[in-house]
Order: sequence, then C-alpha cells, then structure tokens
Amino acid sequence: MGLGLAMGICLAIFVIVGFMVFQARFAAKHWRRVIAEGDTEALDQLLDDTFEAWRRERPKRGTPPADWRALHTAALVAADHERIRVSLLAEPDVQVVSGERVEVSSAQVVARRAAVRMVERLMYEVPYASFGHAQVDVLTEYRQPDGPTVSRCLLTTRVTRDQAAYADWEGAPAEEVLGEWDTHEVRHAGGVDHWPDPDEDAIIHAWTAEAIRAAEDAVSPTNDEPGSTSGQSPDSGPADTEGEGR
Repeated sequence: MGLGLAMGICLAIFVIVGFMVFQARFAAKHWRRVIAEGDTEALDQLLDDTFEAWRRERPKRGTPPADWRALHTAALVAADHERIRVSLLAEPDVQVVSGERVEVSSAQVVARRAAVRMVERLMYEVPYASFGHAQVDVLTEYRQPDGPTVSRCLLTTRVTRDQAAYADWEGAPAEEVLGEWDTHEVRHAGGVDHWPDPDEDAIIHAWTAEAIRAAEDAVSPTNDEPGSTSGQSPDSGPADTEGEGR
C-alpha cells in the first residue's frame, strides 16, 4: 500500500513537471516565432519586461555603484527583430574615502564600462530575441548656471553579433573592447568639447520604429477581433527565462 502510494505520487510529480517543461518550451518557440516575424508590440513588451527584471537584480560583487546606476537608466530608443538601440545616463563615480567625497572614476570612464556591459546584455540576455546589431548611446546631464539641464552624448558604439562574439568581456578593459567596435566618444580639443552625434549613421532611428508600428496598425486586425495575438505579453514571463546562448 505504502509503496503503491509513493509510486503514484512520483508519477504525478513526473507528469506535472513534464507538462510544465513542455508548456515552457512551447511558449518560448511561440514568442521567438512571433518576434522573428516582426511583431513590434510583442517585442516592446518583451523588452519592457526584460529591462524591469534587470533593474530588480542585485549588483554583481565588485560592480562600481555608478556603473550599476547607469545600467538602471537603460531606455529603449528603437528596435526591430534584427536591431536594437538603447540609451543610458552616466555620471561620475563619487565615493566617500576617509571621510571625504572623492571622484573615483569620471563620467567618461563609467560610460565606457556601462556601454560594454549593456551590449553584452542586449546580445545574450534578452530572451526570445537574437539581435544582429546593437547600438548603445551613453549620455550625461549637467545643469548650466542659471539655465536648464542639458544632455550631451559621451559616447555611442555600434556592434554586430559577430564582433560581440570575439569580445573579451571579463579580461579586457572597456576602452579596448570599444576600440574593436564602431565607437565615437567626446573629444576635447582646443579647449572645446566635441560631442558625438548618436543619430549619425545610427543602426536604427526612433522614427523608423514608429513608422513600422504605424504600418502594422494599418494592415493588422484590431486587438478586439477574435484570434488577434498582437500586443499579447508572454504568459510565461519572458524576463525570467534564460536568454539566448552565446
């Protein structure tokens, strides 16, 4: 009696676990196909969930606080199934040392490290998506005397998936990694700052993504019609699913 009951319980657990695994695999296959077919609403929802999950993560040991704050400011500029562009805000890494506030790293240094880490995330940690091109724009903000807050681009970098595959994420300094990509940084010459333009030769523009959405809305059935799947969010919680393998 006891042995039979134990076997029954084991069988029930096996069936339940098997069903959950099958459901997860089916959902993953479905969302990869939907995104690959160009459903921008599904992609937007996926990216919103993914970015929010990243913000809830605890920082890795040894990560400078300013780097972590920069990563938390990630905002989507534009994306399709092949390209993604994100912007960040970086500030100097100021820490208290021996009772005094000391600038440990400049905003430029923080921008480099955060840009490399964000490219790694976009290429390998977004579930159901496999982008072939990524662009990260890192901005900084400062308030002018008696004026408004002004944003300036510290650096912009563009990278393909093939280039990212050869990056030394852990061993090489950020500036060395960025040097292998199409990177443009602010330059100081003749007492004047020359800021890069992130929209120049951008892999994708915000207006491009808006045009794609407008075209889809014009030809797609409304969400209220039976059988419409546009705009659905993954039931299985895409942000909690392991991203694409390297």
